[in-house]
Amino acid sequence: MTRKHLSPQQPPRWADWILEWFVAPHLLEYVQGDLHEAFYKQVAQVGLVRARRDYVWAVLHCLTPFFARRQKNDVRKAKLNPSHYNAYSKPFFMDMLSNYLTIAFRNLWRHKAFTAINSIGLAVGLATCLLIALFVLHELSYDRYHSHAERLYRMTLHTRLGEKDINYAYSAEPAGPALLRDYLGVEAITRLRDDGDFLVKNGEETFKEGHVAFVDSNFFSIFSIPLIKGHRASVLVDPKTLVLTQTTARKYFGQADPIGKTLSVGNLGVFRVTGVCADIPSNTHFHYDLFGSFPSVNQGVKWLASGAYTYVLLRDGYSIQQVEAQSQGFLRKYMASEIKEFLGIDLPEFLQKGNRLGFGFQPVTTIHLYSDLDDELEANGDIKYVYIFTVIALFILLLACINFMNLSTVGSAGRAKEVGVRKVMGSVKSQLVSQFLTESVLLTLLALLLALGLVFLVLPGFNALAGKQFTLGEIANGWLLSGAVVTCLVIGLLAGSYPAFVLSSFKPITVLNGKSEAGLRSGWLRNALVTGQFTVSIGILIATIVANQQLRFMQDKKVGFDKEQVLVLHDTHVLGSKLNAFKAELARMSSVVKISLAGFLPAGTSKQSQDGILIKDGSKTAAYTTKSYFVDEDYLSTLGMQLAQGRNFSEAFPADNSSVLLNEAAVRAYGFKTPIGQQISITGDGSEASKHTYTVIGVVKDFHFESMRHRIAPLIMFYGGDNSQLALRIRTDNVSRLLTTIEQRWKAETGDPFAYSFLNERFNTLYQSEQRIGQLFGVFAGLAVLISCLGLLGLAAFTTHQRTKEIGVRKVLGASVTGIVKLLLTNYLKLILIAMVIASPIAGYIMNQWLGDFAYRIDISWWIFVLAGGLATTVAILTVSYQAIKAALMNPVKSLRTE
Repeated sequence: MTRKHLSPQQPPRWADWILEWFVAPHLLEYVQGDLHEAFYKQVAQVGLVRARRDYVWAVLHCLTPFFARRQKNDVRKAKLNPSHYNAYSKPFFMDMLSNYLTIAFRNLWRHKAFTAINSIGLAVGLATCLLIALFVLHELSYDRYHSHAERLYRMTLHTRLGEKDINYAYSAEPAGPALLRDYLGVEAITRLRDDGDFLVKNGEETFKEGHVAFVDSNFFSIFSIPLIKGHRASVLVDPKTLVLTQTTARKYFGQADPIGKTLSVGNLGVFRVTGVCADIPSNTHFHYDLFGSFPSVNQGVKWLASGAYTYVLLRDGYSIQQVEAQSQGFLRKYMASEIKEFLGIDLPEFLQKGNRLGFGFQPVTTIHLYSDLDDELEANGDIKYVYIFTVIALFILLLACINFMNLSTVGSAGRAKEVGVRKVMGSVKSQLVSQFLTESVLLTLLALLLALGLVFLVLPGFNALAGKQFTLGEIANGWLLSGAVVTCLVIGLLAGSYPAFVLSSFKPITVLNGKSEAGLRSGWLRNALVTGQFTVSIGILIATIVANQQLRFMQDKKVGFDKEQVLVLHDTHVLGSKLNAFKAELARMSSVVKISLAGFLPAGTSKQSQDGILIKDGSKTAAYTTKSYFVDEDYLSTLGMQLAQGRNFSEAFPADNSSVLLNEAAVRAYGFKTPIGQQISITGDGSEASKHTYTVIGVVKDFHFESMRHRIAPLIMFYGGDNSQLALRIRTDNVSRLLTTIEQRWKAETGDPFAYSFLNERFNTLYQSEQRIGQLFGVFAGLAVLISCLGLLGLAAFTTHQRTKEIGVRKVLGASVTGIVKLLLTNYLKLILIAMVIASPIAGYIMNQWLGDFAYRIDISWWIFVLAGGLATTVAILTVSYQAIKAALMNPVKSLRTE
């Protein structure tokens, strides 16, 4: 059967070729037959992809000397006399292999320093690559484990009102059912709502749960999250039913069966547990601990005033482009009447004014790395960082390989005479090549063992740095280990090939006269490799300095409010009618300077709501979407914000319930020249009855309430209306005592868990990803410089040794120690200068692209390039100086005797 006639469910053909080439003929049928049988069983059990991967792994396991093919002579003899198979005692070249290994071990042991430097440098490079590969593969694996992942999409909402485009990760709650009802290509939809934190009670115990979602009953049928208890079709059909993750079920009920038991969820009432699911895998774009049934919460019916995360499962054979094109009809069919109700204008006029409203669809597999919409369920990753870390991993591996090849080349140059002697004694070229390649591969495998040991040691620290939970098992069970072994073999063969083929090609008489070493000492290749190494190292150093400068800029920039010494108490709504009394009691404490009741804070996880704003100017009406806060009269003074115009809210003005404050960005967006006294209308659920008109009484100076990746957006502040948080500006003379006092009062009033945070810490969470990037850059830059210097150390030791006699002659002729050190250092400094010239523009361009993502950013100064080059030069001088000074101080008599 030819290849083109093979069924798609076949083992990889290339793996069979390896097997057929390597395994002895009399064993091949048995080995291959067993492997094929296992393969077809696995296809049925775990799928074709996993079965092929395991087949390759099994083939690699068979590549041991005991299965090795006979030499040609053995096969020919076997054909002439089949009984020869019984005499198959030794695989081919086993005797020679044993000899090569023995000599290789002796050579590596004899040159212990060289072996240590070379293997440690490569081990550090391999260990770094393994860790980065874990990170990158994990980032790329998000949501790919769902059985329908290739047909699963998230429905998104895209609007343009006024001058601002806003793209939401959610869509209108009625949109999903309408899509399923109207379009044949949609097989199923499921919705998810995140209504914030809840206090969940089990008897007398109360826990604050921040990961509660309300989902449709088919949620566990569309997403491949295993149900440990309960039935997929029925767990979330009824209102007030709940599915817990395995860990959460243990938290509330221990080892008891939770099915049928009840929990009280916030003010929603008592829920019955109907199922237990596995913990949500880390490579998912949402993470919840409790899933309530969707009918348990009030469902929105308005298209313009409701939102849920809607997931769409397509039928086989339909494309999302077809559904996307058809869904644009929703605007006319379902939303035109609401636009008329909200804005008082028809759909054509709405569109004519440049406004836009429509839906989009994202593959769930791309959400984590490619989506950056408003109101994402979680902070997503960024494909740029995947690219950056992949490039860094390749660069560091390249550095380690250059080191390895460089040191292997210079190390082998000293063995030219050994090669000459062995040739005179009868060794042929193939044997010498095999010897050098064996030593090189042996050294790379030794480096791989060291690398695995390093990974084991640093994995906990790397997990903390990257915010992941990787295990060694992920390296052993996946492709990583196989890839690392293959990489080591390739590196070993490449590194050993140059000295092997060059040395083995010399004539014995030339080698024994020492003329061949001159050729190996010429060093142009080594100089190029050293320059390449330091180009990469200086480039990563520049990136590290720029990333840290940007992070410091964001943390130190004036943000328009005072984020220091502000304590935030959470869940204050549970105090109910006691809230004002509790606030007044805290305000009387000597350590409390100011106190404010507010639902929204300009940092951390505090989410601001989004409102539709109508501005009437004569007969014209303009619509905008604006973020909004609900605050009290002490909010500005507690957070240290400044008024630019007008006045603050005040209890002395009862009409302030119909007043608002704007930030300066909102004044600019609305086009107000005299904002004080302007009228704006806010819609509730989109109906005319829910519309309220407010008067602008003040303008707050702009302050950053989002990451500096984004420009300051328009913001409107309403008086009162939210009681979920208390912000306290405090004196910091004894914070722990103050916290203890407040906690005692809290427990006395509520009995619920006491939760608090500090505003500056919440602010820093805005830049967690940048902090991690900066720290990872720093670690990788240090490793790159370390690897480069290890190579430079070995190279300096070798070249200094080669020039010992020359140094002795120079000293006899009157050369000073300084002059000799300068002589030995000059060449390396030239190489680093060239590397600096090459690395600076490349790194500068890449980091300018990275800074382009920030609305507020630094400019890359010239001193950053000088600093990076200076650091690399200093470390290189320190590395080489020891060898240079040691050679310069050597007794010239002893130097001249060296040969």
